[in-house]
Amino acid sequence: MVGGIVVLVVAAGLAILSVIPGLLPSRQDPNRLTSVLQQTIETKGIDAAVAQYRTLRAQGFPGPKESAADTNTLGYVLLRKDPESAIKVLQLNAETHPRSANVYDSLGEAYLAAGNRPLAIKNYQSAIAINPRMKTAVSALQTLTNYKRAPYRPLVLFHIFAGLIGITSGAVAMLLRKGSRRHSIAGTVFAVSMLSMSGSAAYMASVDPKGEAINVLMGLLTFYLVATAWLTARRRSPGTGLVDWAALLMIVAVAASLANYGVEAANSLTGSKDGSPAGLYFAFATVASVAAALDVRMILRGGVSGAQRLTRHLWRMGAALFIAVGSFFLGQQQLFPAALRNTGVLAVPTLLVLVSLGFWLVRVNAFQRTAVPRPQPVVPEPVAG
Repeated sequence: MVGGIVVLVVAAGLAILSVIPGLLPSRQDPNRLTSVLQQTIETKGIDAAVAQYRTLRAQGFPGPKESAADTNTLGYVLLRKDPESAIKVLQLNAETHPRSANVYDSLGEAYLAAGNRPLAIKNYQSAIAINPRMKTAVSALQTLTNYKRAPYRPLVLFHIFAGLIGITSGAVAMLLRKGSRRHSIAGTVFAVSMLSMSGSAAYMASVDPKGEAINVLMGLLTFYLVATAWLTARRRSPGTGLVDWAALLMIVAVAASLANYGVEAANSLTGSKDGSPAGLYFAFATVASVAAALDVRMILRGGVSGAQRLTRHLWRMGAALFIAVGSFFLGQQQLFPAALRNTGVLAVPTLLVLVSLGFWLVRVNAFQRTAVPRPQPVVPEPVAG
């Protein structure tokens, strides 16, 4: 159980890092074109790297692997130091991948950072021409121009409302003493709102012709985590049933799908179809896989009780809160000032959830160990002689 929780925490941390371009140190892999370009930039300058890229592109990119995701990340690394160099790299990416909305969105951000408002607007417009639902591009155009987006549908408003209640009640539940009446009330509000939020997200993404696979899978993962955590808390006696088997089959399917999309994104030159990094798929595939393994363990043992029951409930609720907070602060970065985006600052709330979850897991398990009296050795009475 402890080992599984450690794996979950590490996977969650990697999920945070994977969605912030350029936050992780760039990997120096001679088999990747961006590593070759980065070395050229450091030794000969950006113009030499641009010429090198164009030459290799004319030759069909022989040798080192080229991908839109890698080049985009290199552009963000440069953006922190030199916006003009970042623009040159991202321009090359747009030339090579003219059907990628994410590439134009990044180029628009680079132009905006360099103070070139007209070209920023032009590239944001190119992004939404490819993907009208590119949130960051739409938000930028609303700020820079008189662009009007379509009003939210009722189900979208319901999803947003449920998500905000879920994040708020989850934060309150994390702060309250576990087992108290107030914690129980906050936990119930959290569970109902999170089931509503995740269920509506999975449904909307699945019926939408342009829905993103990551939204369907993350909605199902979150729904599963909250539902199984809630059932664990409400179950008064050990034992398993058909619901546990159904939950196991569901999470195995989600884990396999996340891993499959991750492999496709890693092998594709343009990244995943919805713009999500391969690392995000792999991180949450790990979370789903560990959850499935712990379900198998529970079923084979005939249920959970004591400290294991509390731990199962706590980490699953905490993981669901982590997903909700990450989806808001990292998945909706267009709602925050441009200066905060891609800096790592918006990752702080999700990191706080992880720290809080770790604290309570340690405390609950420590309390259980001290609360359960240890059996005392039986000392035989002396036999009268």
